[in-house]
Amino acid sequence: MSKTLSNRTKSGASPRSRRSAPAPIRQLVLRTRVVMADRGVRSVSALQRQLAAIGVAISLPQLIRVVDGTAKHLNKEVIEGLMTVFDCGIGELFAVT
Repeated sequence: MSKTLSNRTKSGASPRSRRSAPAPIRQLVLRTRVVMADRGVRSVSALQRQLAAIGVAISLPQLIRVVDGTAKHLNKEVIEGLMTVFDCGIGELFAVT
């Protein structure tokens, strides 16, 4: 019987099964406060009024969470309303970290 060479490591795992550490999860960061400042919108209440004027209803506490970047969920209608009010694209509203 002939000896065969093995690609196994001392632990018994093949070199292909070794994996590097997973890449960190990329996160979306909402930049509403920055865009508000760039567009001269000075308060969350003013932003809420502008959204209401185009038919987007959002409560003040929820809009504060959006502006502070702590909102866990965003409605498509709200995102579209923000893009309309700010006259911007999705790339200006979000950054990826």
